[in-house]
Amino acid sequence: MGGRRLTDAPLEGLTEKTGGHVEVKKAEFAAALFFGIIGLTAVYQSIDLGPGWGESGPQPGFLPFSLGMIMAVASVVILLQAVLKADGGTIFEQKEEIIELVRVGLPMAAAGVLVETVGFYMMVVAYSAGFIIWYGRYRWYMVIPPAILFAFLLFQALEKFFRIFMPKSMFYSDSFPF
Repeated sequence: MGGRRLTDAPLEGLTEKTGGHVEVKKAEFAAALFFGIIGLTAVYQSIDLGPGWGESGPQPGFLPFSLGMIMAVASVVILLQAVLKADGGTIFEQKEEIIELVRVGLPMAAAGVLVETVGFYMMVVAYSAGFIIWYGRYRWYMVIPPAILFAFLLFQALEKFFRIFMPKSMFYSDSFPF
C-alpha cells in the first residue's frame, strides 16, 4: 500500500514556498520592466517638449525627461538586483502582508479620486495628512501644518521653478495659493 497515488503526481514538483504563489523574483522582473517602459516613454515624449535648459530656465520637457531617466535607470538596477540575488520567497506569505498593502493602497486610490475634485495641492494635503494620521497614528494638529507646508513647497517647486501647472482647487481664484 506504500505506492504513489495518482492525485500526488501534479503536486510532486511544488513546495510549500512556491505552490500557487507568485515568486518575488518574477514580480521584481515584471515591475522593473513595467516601470522601465514607463520611464522610457516619458523620456521619448519629453524630447518633443525640449528636455534642456533654456535662457529663462528649464524647458517644459526637463522634469519629465529627468524623472523618466531616473525611472529607467532604477528599473535596470532592480533587474540586476533580481538577477544577482538568491530566491526571495513568495509574495503575500501571510495574511498581515495583504492587510498592509490595503492600508497603503486605499489612501492612494482615494488620492486619485480627490485630485479631480479638489485639485492636486489640496489632494497632497489630504493624502499626506490622512495617511500619516491613519497609518502613523499621529494627532491631527501635529500633522496638518507640515502637510500644508509640504503642499506649499511642492507648489513653489512645480509651479514657480519648473513651470509645471497642476490642477488647482476651487479656492485658487480666491487668493488661496493652491
